[in-house]
Amino acid sequence: MEAWMIALIAVAGVILILAIVFFSVVHVYSNYVIGSNYKEPEESDPSKYGVDTSWFDTDEVKSALGEEKITSFDGLKLVAWTLKHKQDLPVKKVAILQHGYHSGPRSMQPFAQMFFDKGFDVYIPAARGHNISEGKHIGMAWLDRFDIMRWIDKVVGLYGSDVQIALFGISMGGSAVAAVSGMQPPPQVKCVIDDCGFSSQVDQYNSLLSGVKIPKPLLMIPFTLGVRFKCGYSVVDADICALVNNSKLPTLFIHGERDSFVPAELGKKLYEACGAEDKRLELFDAGHAASVAADRERYSSLINEFVDKYIKGEPASEEVEQEA
Repeated sequence: MEAWMIALIAVAGVILILAIVFFSVVHVYSNYVIGSNYKEPEESDPSKYGVDTSWFDTDEVKSALGEEKITSFDGLKLVAWTLKHKQDLPVKKVAILQHGYHSGPRSMQPFAQMFFDKGFDVYIPAARGHNISEGKHIGMAWLDRFDIMRWIDKVVGLYGSDVQIALFGISMGGSAVAAVSGMQPPPQVKCVIDDCGFSSQVDQYNSLLSGVKIPKPLLMIPFTLGVRFKCGYSVVDADICALVNNSKLPTLFIHGERDSFVPAELGKKLYEACGAEDKRLELFDAGHAASVAADRERYSSLINEFVDKYIKGEPASEEVEQEA
């Protein structure tokens, strides 16, 4: 065999090996970040986030707990916990609460309790790739926004056109509800609350890689390719700020100033990009997702004041109005 043929085969072999290694890295790395998490992880100390999961196990709450299901745009079966008040006339106020990355419905206890005690029925979707919902990959807010829009449609279909909806999300869920605010949701959505959401996927990933000494492109390029192959979109396009800029909905932004997972700068960037006339930013002396634990009284007051401004008492049903 000619020397040049041997050299060509050797070069081809090296290229093949490098390609296999590269795409293995693409698969493993992207799957590590956005791979599904069907079981909700046990919190080593949920109290540091202000979470008391035993509330869901009380007799009052257990009797109100249920489930609803929808099918996502890409055919996934998605499930939400529901908390519904038992009364003759249907409740016309609903809060949709979206949890964060690698979390689940139980983690939303403090917020579910706040809204349930205010007379709201509560929907707590398990995001795609999490807990009891299907999905091989996590939506990282960019795909979750479409799922939340379907949950909104589900609620309107069940409760009627006079239902009033509040959207609340924390961390990745906060970014998701913020994104929805700029997608022209139905008029039944009256206000949005984003607790410690990130401004874009690129901003969030760059922040997480800020302490890594390996050049960022060496990490971002394979990950970006993995997301493209697995989820069908580019992380560069996953810009929550661009969507929030179109929002007209009143929006409350909450962030912990000591947040090291989603830095407060990203929350401030999201607030500044928001196109709503009525927007508000409140900062707490807290770490990631821990603002409610840092000052529950102030946090509850903020939620109550903001929600009460835009969602009034239960409107009378048509039957009641006709009888009157």
